[in-house]
Amino acid sequence: MSAVERPVENAPAPAAYGSDLVVDLLRALGTRYVPLNPGSSFRGLHDSLVNHGGNTDPQLMLCLHEEIAVSLAHGYAKGSRQVGVAAVHDLVGLMHASMAVYDAFCDRVPLLVLGGSGPVDPALRRPIDWIHSATTQAQLVRDFVTWDAEPATPAAFVADVLAAHRRTASVPRGPAYVSLDAGVQEAPLAEPVPLPDLELHAPAPPPAADAASVERAVDVLLAARRPVVTAGALDWDPAATDVLVELVELLGAAYHDDRNTVSFPTAHPLNGTGDASWFERADVVLAIGLPDVPGRLRRRDRSRTDGPVVQPAIVDVSTGHLDQRSWSHAFQTPFPRAAQLLADPLTGARQLLAALRDRAPDASARREEVGAQVLIRRERAAAARRTTWNARPIAPARMVAELWDVVRDVPHLLCLRNTRSWPEGIWELPGAGSYLGHSGGGGVGYGPGAFVGGALAARDRGLLGVGIVGDGDLLMAAGALWTAVHYRIPGLLVVNDNGSFYNDEPHQAAVARERGRPETNSWIGMRIADPAVDIDGLAASYGCWTAGTVTEPDELAGAFAKGLAAAQDGQLAVVHVRTAPA
Repeated sequence: MSAVERPVENAPAPAAYGSDLVVDLLRALGTRYVPLNPGSSFRGLHDSLVNHGGNTDPQLMLCLHEEIAVSLAHGYAKGSRQVGVAAVHDLVGLMHASMAVYDAFCDRVPLLVLGGSGPVDPALRRPIDWIHSATTQAQLVRDFVTWDAEPATPAAFVADVLAAHRRTASVPRGPAYVSLDAGVQEAPLAEPVPLPDLELHAPAPPPAADAASVERAVDVLLAARRPVVTAGALDWDPAATDVLVELVELLGAAYHDDRNTVSFPTAHPLNGTGDASWFERADVVLAIGLPDVPGRLRRRDRSRTDGPVVQPAIVDVSTGHLDQRSWSHAFQTPFPRAAQLLADPLTGARQLLAALRDRAPDASARREEVGAQVLIRRERAAAARRTTWNARPIAPARMVAELWDVVRDVPHLLCLRNTRSWPEGIWELPGAGSYLGHSGGGGVGYGPGAFVGGALAARDRGLLGVGIVGDGDLLMAAGALWTAVHYRIPGLLVVNDNGSFYNDEPHQAAVARERGRPETNSWIGMRIADPAVDIDGLAASYGCWTAGTVTEPDELAGAFAKGLAAAQDGQLAVVHVRTAPA
């Protein structure tokens, strides 16, 4: 437990109120933290966390916004590979948090969101409760959670929170929401409510594919002349990496990580990540746990008319339609499949590997050919980076390279990074679980809270949380920095400041170009300037260690080294770097 916010006069005692039961259950389930922004609708739960549970396992963590609280739980879930838990106020708090809940839905993250509601009994409502009560509060997020409930008795609190926890931890994973009636939270228990045997309520075993589908997939893969393997996050499970490596080597395939995930060793000689032309030449693509297969096969020229380059045969290993909702079109682009393994992706990959071991021919020649092409492309990418090494403003590729040189020998977890300007091949990641990925839903403002959650998980694992956040992302949720400092969560956070919501500038330029209008106006409504935000002053105001703004390329190494020392000393170190748009 953190040395801050320790309650006084606290001694273990049996549950006496409905909300005490929830705290006892969360503790039994292994919950360590409950990030929240306080709200009167769960004041009973708040009291139980502090005065019944002693504010430890679970410990509440004060956040300055509900979206930060849920994003923090999101990042922690990925970094710890445990169910993340957060609490939000009724209606208004859930409205604030809904973007973060949607991110978790798209990211397939196990996340339990608890809220307060009611009271259902009108006689118990204060004036504010009428404004903040709804007939079905869960309706706000029902279309993008895996399960929801609004229990109305103490025993139902236990049953529904347990059911939600079990559902969010089971494949296909995703957020669950349970609203706890304020009256039931605060009412004394009429009689004891025992907790069930949790071994009898474990998450469901991961689903596996049927044997015929596995055989069909093997046939398609063995007929391939130019196979490519690509994968998603695979639950950020380090065990996935060895499975992927053996599959790729057996097939003599090129490998390509999804755009926002890492599941394969960066330095592996068959890792062609960053070069989309592999998909142009592929005749078979093995996609494992990839949420958006058509998106992975499209050119990255940011053209609105951008379409598939080729139509290779696709072997899809995923939960497919099982985690789709009719309300959202997320990851529902139709595409033809030559074979489909409807399974937990890692389980399906293991089935496929077992079947291939007995049938795969010698692929040494193809491995040599792919390895040679990968090496050529890496050398070309390195040469291209050298052309901007001394550029001003600083090139993001140099910023990443200098940061890697400083942290490479330090046990760390990459919690956050550039999306569009990340230079592949510099940061040598070992595979799944070494990088926590992006928001899933593309929600700007996810980064700061998720970084803090990931850094918290890293701290508990004896690692250092390291991340790179964009200036726009940071400014949407900068209050997350206060939570990290307050709870003594160390980390090294680099701000990639190009002074713009730059992702949309090329979109505006493309529209203007198509319409015959001036592309030079694409910066209007994008640039964060006049005045520029004092990011160092902002970070310092939250209690962070800051290096001062870095504007010269040769200053990067020194600033990062000082930031690393401060982070290793237990501080949240923020290094602000002025970069060129990329």
